[in-house]
Amino acid sequence: MDKVGLAVVGSTGIIGRVHIEAMRGLDSCRLVGITARRQAPLRRQADELGTRLYPTLDDALGDAEVDAVVIATPHPSHLEVTARTAEAGKHALAEKPLGVTPSEAEAQIEACREAGVTLGVLFNNRFRPEAVKMRELVSEGAIGEIYRSEMSSAMLRTQDYYDRLDWRGRWDAEGGGALLNQGIHGIDLYQWLAGMPDSVFGMVSTLKHDIEVEDYATALLRYAGGGHGTLHCSTAQAPNQQRLTLWGERGALIMEDWRITLRTLDTPVQQFIDTDKTVEFVSPSDTEATFEFEAAGRTHKPAIDDFARAIIEGREPAVTGEDALRSQELVAAITLSGCIGEQVRLPVDRAEYDGLMAELRRAGRLVAR
Repeated sequence: MDKVGLAVVGSTGIIGRVHIEAMRGLDSCRLVGITARRQAPLRRQADELGTRLYPTLDDALGDAEVDAVVIATPHPSHLEVTARTAEAGKHALAEKPLGVTPSEAEAQIEACREAGVTLGVLFNNRFRPEAVKMRELVSEGAIGEIYRSEMSSAMLRTQDYYDRLDWRGRWDAEGGGALLNQGIHGIDLYQWLAGMPDSVFGMVSTLKHDIEVEDYATALLRYAGGGHGTLHCSTAQAPNQQRLTLWGERGALIMEDWRITLRTLDTPVQQFIDTDKTVEFVSPSDTEATFEFEAAGRTHKPAIDDFARAIIEGREPAVTGEDALRSQELVAAITLSGCIGEQVRLPVDRAEYDGLMAELRRAGRLVAR
């Protein structure tokens, strides 16, 4: 296979158009055709692109030239689309998040595994050069063993943002808010770098919007071995902030709105605590390093390229379904903990969480048990 033939499902939406633009100029894949629920915009788009129009998903799956489907529909539909795609023997690349619940994510992973097809998830921030550098520094032990981690992902959304599309802000149509939709990129990057905790205590609220789902969430995380973390996601906070900090025995790694700083200690933390006799309240001296990167631009292009090359080369993509499940697990744990007011251990009990989601859909608002 020289190029992977792709069909985009949900092509007329904002993210569908982003995916199509990202495919331009890639040697690893080509756009074969598009499909979407709204037929009139779909016809106009197919004419503009000069590509095939599929009135239905089944039409796309029935095209022998389609090797893989890029899923750009709202995430509550991902399970059905992925399952049908796998059944047809096609590979699947799903926009984040993989599903609404861990159960849905697991069902998609299993469907693709049974069919022997590749499942990838579009967490494109992993392809930013800043994220790649942070991963590299953590992996090579630049800050030593991590004992404290912190992530804040705040992206203000107006009421009009939620009102513009009828699926936004609803438990039955979106399945979550600041955690599952907007903050999931930050959560994915956080767990990719800091790892997964053993337990979570979360708080979720609807503070400033007329919506059903949460626009504010915060959590305390506990790790095996005693490490701790905090996580915060919001669409009700200004100014916007993307911040991730990792503290380790040998220093700290700081990302502030994609500016990366490495603080390397001259003396490891525990050694300094055990041996320093200074009267003053001081920390070990450190050396600061910053890094320069070219503007990342749209990172959907390298993400789609990696997925296509994974199919050609017979390997796993950079972001697998199992990777996406971990972020889904954290979202579920924080949501469940926030609703029951108790610490939740990971992995989340699937039946309990599915029951909570059914309750939230019926209530049409956040509920406290």
